[in-house]
Parts: sequence; structure tokens; C-alpha cells
Amino acid sequence: MFSLLGLSYGLFSYYFFGGWWNSSVGSILILFFSYLIWNKNFLKHIGLQLDFKTIGKSMILVGVITICALSIMKYIATKHNVQIRFTNWKNYYHDIFYILNEEIVIGSILLFALVNKRKIKPIIASIGLAVFFALIHFVFYMWIFKDRGIIGVTTFITLFLVGFVRNSLIFQTGHIGYSWALHFGWMVIMFGSMHIDLDNSMRVTEPERFNLYLGSIEMLIISTIIAGLSLIYWIKKYSPQHAV
Repeated sequence: MFSLLGLSYGLFSYYFFGGWWNSSVGSILILFFSYLIWNKNFLKHIGLQLDFKTIGKSMILVGVITICALSIMKYIATKHNVQIRFTNWKNYYHDIFYILNEEIVIGSILLFALVNKRKIKPIIASIGLAVFFALIHFVFYMWIFKDRGIIGVTTFITLFLVGFVRNSLIFQTGHIGYSWALHFGWMVIMFGSMHIDLDNSMRVTEPERFNLYLGSIEMLIISTIIAGLSLIYWIKKYSPQHAV
């Protein structure tokens, strides 16, 4: 069952089959196999044990993060003579579910398994999975995705820092509501929209977008500050016995 869950994530979260709706099929399959594995407790394991208040806060956070992401990316894009163009609803629909799948599989499930099954300390699990989060982007864009390229060193560092913040949010809340909001609010602008290099009228590829935005000094500084605050909050408020 775990293998089928993993395959559902890997095959249906992205554009391997070309359909904009693939990611939502992946979400359905992930929920289905999660239920078969954990039965009535499956929502807790996949980080979707949410009440209406938490869902509402997550939607507000999505709006705030999206506005901030658009402002930051427009600033960086303007410096590099890149134009951000909004696309159609199909791209944004895809983003909702592929990000949900990532947060469930390489977020909640892996984090809780490392702590509950492998007895790894939450802070170590959070850091370790953040490294994996950054590495998987490097590997996928180097050898797997059709839109290939090399993820730069600065981009890799920023991905690690953002991954650490994401993991900390999941541990501290016990769900993926806020981490999904953080992830989606950024990616809906970076991937849901089109980015055009005005110097040559060419589309900026996905790995180029990673390096342009996450590899910028602005995002490195911002992610360092947020990760630092997350670490301070973790040290002050949490200890291993609070692990889910």
C-alpha cells in the first residue's frame, strides 16, 4: 500500500501524462491509499485533521502570502527585465493539488514517520527532510522533469531554509494547513503564471525561475530571517515530547 501511495504521488502530481487534472487524481489516490493504510486515523497521519477555523486561517494566509510573493517576484523580475503574465485557471487548479500532494507525502507522512516510527528527534527530522526537500528539486530538474536545468547553490540554500520553515510549521501545528498555504501562495505566482524574458521574448523555464527568484539575494535574506525565527520559536516552545 505504501508503494501504491508513493506511485500515486510520483506519477500523478506532475505533468507526466500531460493533463492539467492529473494532480487532483493524485490527491484522490493518495487519500484512498492513506485510508487503507491508517483507516480512521488517516487524516492525522497525512496532516489533514483540520477544523473550520484552521481552514479559514489557512485561506487568509494564502491571500497574504500570494500578495507578498507577487510583490517580491515583480520586484526581482523587473530588475532582470522579466514580465509576469497570468495564465488560465487550469494552471492554478493544478497547483492546488500538486502542492497538496507534496505537503502530504514529503511533508506530513515522512515527518511523522521519522519521529514516530524511527524515533528521530523532531528538530533533526525537520532539518534532515529540509535537506531532502532541496535535493529532490535538484535531482528532478537535473534528470527527471522535461524542463531540465541546474539548481544553483544559492537556490539550494533557500530551498533548504524554506523547507525547514515548512517542516517546523507541520510539527508545531500537527497539520499541513499553514504549510500548504505558504507553499501554494508562492508557487501559484512562480509556476501558475507565465514568466517571459523581454530581452528575447522567450519563456523562463522552471529551473530558471527557481534560480531567478529563490536564488536571489532578496529571497535568501528573507528565508534566512524566517528560518531563524522559526528555529528560535522551536527552541523556546517545543521539546521532543511534543512530537506528534
